[in-house]
Order: sequence, then structure tokens, then C-alpha cells
Amino acid sequence: MSEIGFNNKRKKILEELDQGKEVSNMELGMYDLTPYFKTDDFDMNLYESIMINKNFSRKIEHINDELYFSPPQYRALACLYEKERVIISAPTSFGKTLLVKEYIFQKKPRNIVYIVPTNALAYELERSFKENPNFSQYVIFDKCSQIDRLKEKQKIDENLFFIGTQEKFLEIDFSIIGTIDLFVIDEAYKLQESVVNNQRAYKLSETFLDSLANNSKKVFLLTPKATLQGFEKYGFHIFNSSFNAVEKNYSILEKDNFFSTLLTKGLDEKTLLFCRTPNQINDTYEEISSLLTSEEITDFVRQLETDIHPDWSVVKLLKAKILTHHGQMPKYVQNRMINLFNENECYNILFGTNSISEGINTSTKNLFIHPDSTNSIDTLLLKNTVGRAGRLGKYPIGHIFSTSKIENVVEDEIIISLAISDEEELSEIEDSKNTDKITSFSESYDINFDFCQEVIKSHKISLNKLGKILDVLKEDRNFPNFTNLPFMASKAFSREYSGVPKTDAVLMQGYLQFNYFKNGQKNFLNDYNDRIAFFKYKTDFKWSNTSIINAYMQFIYSTLEYYIMPIVNIGLELYEQKRDWVFGKNVIESLEACKSRYYTKTYGNLDIDNLSENQRLVISAMKDYGMTSSLKSLNTEILDEIVDQLNIRYSTTDVIRAINYLANSHSKNRSFFIDLRRKYLI
Repeated sequence: MSEIGFNNKRKKILEELDQGKEVSNMELGMYDLTPYFKTDDFDMNLYESIMINKNFSRKIEHINDELYFSPPQYRALACLYEKERVIISAPTSFGKTLLVKEYIFQKKPRNIVYIVPTNALAYELERSFKENPNFSQYVIFDKCSQIDRLKEKQKIDENLFFIGTQEKFLEIDFSIIGTIDLFVIDEAYKLQESVVNNQRAYKLSETFLDSLANNSKKVFLLTPKATLQGFEKYGFHIFNSSFNAVEKNYSILEKDNFFSTLLTKGLDEKTLLFCRTPNQINDTYEEISSLLTSEEITDFVRQLETDIHPDWSVVKLLKAKILTHHGQMPKYVQNRMINLFNENECYNILFGTNSISEGINTSTKNLFIHPDSTNSIDTLLLKNTVGRAGRLGKYPIGHIFSTSKIENVVEDEIIISLAISDEEELSEIEDSKNTDKITSFSESYDINFDFCQEVIKSHKISLNKLGKILDVLKEDRNFPNFTNLPFMASKAFSREYSGVPKTDAVLMQGYLQFNYFKNGQKNFLNDYNDRIAFFKYKTDFKWSNTSIINAYMQFIYSTLEYYIMPIVNIGLELYEQKRDWVFGKNVIESLEACKSRYYTKTYGNLDIDNLSENQRLVISAMKDYGMTSSLKSLNTEILDEIVDQLNIRYSTTDVIRAINYLANSHSKNRSFFIDLRRKYLI
């Protein structure tokens, strides 16, 4: 039988399983569908008994359920055992994460680094390891205080397991981790993104090179099924498989029936809608609002109405029992949404952006691709998104709905080219580690060599990017105001900066200012009602309240954090080190105004610069999780209570656990911790 015929027959069997029909063990075994074996069938012939026994030898040992690897998956596991550097190139639902977990359970590597693309996925993955007693020997962390050598020697017997993004990994001192026995990069297809034009890609490629330079004993890269180019120079063995223990059925809908079909399917079945942007989620609400019948006011709804605004599309959809997930919302909201989708049968519909493709491991029976997304979504993202549909042991068939034909696009072979196989891309990283290059750069910009090296290390940027930032710091500004920063950031980060500087300047005022004057009257900016009114006053845009809220969210959770504050911090660090440097007119005043407002808005009267390292790390974890409205109420006594519950190495999850413990204990600030738990942890 040809491969096409084999795959067609396997899909037919999976469709029968999906429909609840009986399929013999003989047929399942012939088509590698052994995870679906009926092992309690006593009426088996000899051949079926042999297949069942072979299947038992492929049991997934790190979980308690009676689940078994298929033969292709087991061959992939054997490859992980045998080879030092492996790329597993297989469909999204192949079970790549499951294979790595089994490898860790069986081989027990001492020190592990597991790089994932988002904080949401890191949190989910960490929780899955910590909740499994089979991995209890590992200290799982994403933060580590700088400790003295005596304490380090006392911790020498720990098995260390870092789980986090490339940004968090680059903050860890390699000497703290020691020899890395296993280094894993999930969604490694992102190594094809330009390190010259993309900060995150630069940091991921630097992390990849560091894993090789530090002689990690094993390096595993996990990617979707693709043709891989440029990895051969680093000695990787590629395990390629098109096997899938679940299959996909594609349906094309008329646009007029698209959303009504989605809502009908979502009454009883787990259903995802992929949207290109958070704004598209907002637009979808406007389009389907007349079709929504329920309006449920839960404690979660009330909290989001209070913390954000009743007109936020996330709130309006939640009232209709529709969940949302995207990168421009607090992490605790993301986590609550995923937990409701996975664990609560009353919430079957989730609207999400690429965060559901790259940021979480949840699955669904039905996946709808927004009608306005099919022409703009790239092939890799589409493949990853489609991979969310179907799940081994639960949904043998994932059902994909769109308004145009996407099956051929999804099934087409794609090429993943390692970006740093290009000399220009590689030199972006290597130049930033080259002493001669740094010396020449420092001299040309009249800055101290040690300072330059420290900025590259602490801010995780390239010499090229640092040069662009220094260039904008030299330029004159017409007035001393923090609203200069969006224009500076746009110029320094060019195409990577996705905002509109003029609009961002208004959003920045609405978020960082304490008040403003309108018609001679003083108006305060305390909440989103105030910010919406300010935005409407300062612009002539005919935007809805929801659109304005979404714009603020994008600015706060993306633009401000990733593009504006790095310029502020680097500029002020340079000013502290070299007061006579050639800063442009009004630049320092703009930087200082921004930092002062940002710190006051975020931390209240808490003096961040004079806190201990552990205290700052705890604040960072709370901020990562989205506890921003409570940061202003912190004091050193509260922070020390949390620090006292932590190990030397810890993660955001450990901080969350510490807060939960302190809410149940007789701590001095128990009422504060109870309030934190009520708002963020339940």
C-alpha cells in the first residue's frame, strides 16, 4: 500500500473512533494507532495478544494513566536516547513535549534548561512538572538570587530545572546552573526569524548558541513538520515524522453561517476561534453580539469590570461564557481563562490570537479560523494553530472550520532556515561578544568599554541595536516631556515597533499622567474611565470604548515594556556613568520624567532602587503574573515575608504558592495576602 493509501485508511479509522464506532485491535495495530487499543478485550486472537504485549512495552511511564506511545513516537524516543543533538520535526499533535518528559523521567538528567516562547506556556509546563511526583527531585525555577559561594556549595546536590523564555534564561548566570545535561528549545522554528530586526529572535538565537558553546550534553529542538536548513553545521540529527495519532477534517462555511455554526458547536464541544489580533476579537464581539443570549455576572466578571472596564471586549465576552486569550492582558487573566476552558464544562468557547498556537498546550475538538485571518496568517502559524484541534485519547479527529480552502496550505511542506546560517545574522550576535568590536564601538560612541559590555549583557541587546538607541539619545527634542519617548523608540526599533508614535504619546499621557486640564478644570487619571475620556479629548478618532481600552492594553503590555523602558533605562545608566556625554537637548529631562512617572504609577512610594535583590525578584514575579494593582500596597515587611518562604532558586509559581500559604497562615500581613489570593489566585 502507498503512503497516501496508508494515511487515508488511518484517517478513516480515526473518523470511526470519533463517531464512537468499534474498531478492532488488529486494525488499530496495522495503522500504528496502538494508543487506542482496547486492552480489556478478552476475545483476542494470538496476533492481537502479541500486539497488545508489545504495546505494553511502550507505556508512558511518567504518568499514571494507561497511555502508550505509538511505534513512530517510540522511535522518536529512542532517537532522543541515542543522539546528542536532535531536532524532532513532526506535526503539532505528535506529542513532542510528552516525549521530552518521558526522556527526563527515564534518563534523569541532572541540570535541565527548557526554553519556551511565552510566559503562559512556561507557567503551564512548570505546573505540569510540579504536579507530577515523578519529577519531585527537580528544583524548577526561572529566577535566582546571586548567592555567595558557601551557600552555593551547600546546594551542590540539587537537580536544577530552568523553565522559561529566552529573556528569563539570559538573566541567569551560567555558573549558577553549572553543567547543562539537557537543553530543550520548544517552538524552535522561531530560530528562522531575523536576529537583526527582531529582539526576541536575537535573544533566542543567542540562547541557542550559548547552549552549544557551553557544551550542553544533550540539545533537543522541537519544531513543526518541515524541511530544515542550516542546522547541519551544528551536528543535529533530524527525526522527521508525518505521523499523527489524531487527524483533521476540514469544512468550508459560508461567512453568513460562520459564527452561528461556531456558537452552536460551542454549546457542547470545546471550540477555539483563532483571531489575528486582539482588535479582531473585539470586532468579533460586535459582529456576534446579537446572537448572544446569556449574560452571567460572576465574581471574575465583577473583578475585571472593576480592575479594567465593563466595555472591555474580554469582559463582554466573558458575560456570554466566551473566554479570551491573548498577550495584551494580565497573566493571571490568561491563566484563569485557560483553567476555565480546560476544567469547566460551562465554558466551551475560547477566542484567542497566536497565544493559543504558540503560548499554551490546550487542545480542542473544533477550531474555527476567523474569516478575515485566512489570507494574512503565515503557513507556520496556521500549521501550529490547526495542531490545537484533536487530542490523543480524547478527540481522534480535530474539526477545522474556515471560509476558504486551507487544507492544501496546511499540508504543504514548509522550509525552516536557521537565521544564523546567514553571515550577517550570525555577526549580529558574534560582534556583540567580540572584544575588538566592542572596543571600537565604545570609542566611536565615546563610552566606557566596561559600561558598554555591561549594557549588552544586562539588557540582552546587540551592538547594532545599542548603536541605534545611542543615536536617538543624541538627537535634540523640542521640549522636555516623556511623550518624546514613543518617537525615539519608533526610530531606534524601526520596523519592530508596531505602534503609531503620535497615538502612543497620547496613550502614554493617559497612563502615566496623574491629571490633566480641560476647559480650565482639573481632571484626574485614576482608572480606565478617566483614560478613555482623556483619549477622546486628545484625539479626533471615532473609536469605541473597547477599541480605546485595547489600545491602552497593547501600549502597557507591549510598547511601554519592550521598546520605551529599555531606552529610558539605558539612557539614564549612561547619564549616571558619564554626565558629559553628548545627550540631545531635553533628552535627559524626558527620560527622567518617564522613569519617575512609570515607577510611581507601577510601584507607588516603594523605593525599587534601594530594595534587596530578592525583594526586586519577588516584585518582578508579581508583575509578571499581573498583580499590578497591588504592587503599590507593597512594603519591605510584606516582601520579606514572601522571600522567607522561597528557596534560593524559585519561579513565579513558587511566589504564587508562597502568597497562598501566607494567606492561610498567621502572618503579620495575612489580610493583604488573603486579598491577593481572592483577586488573582482563585
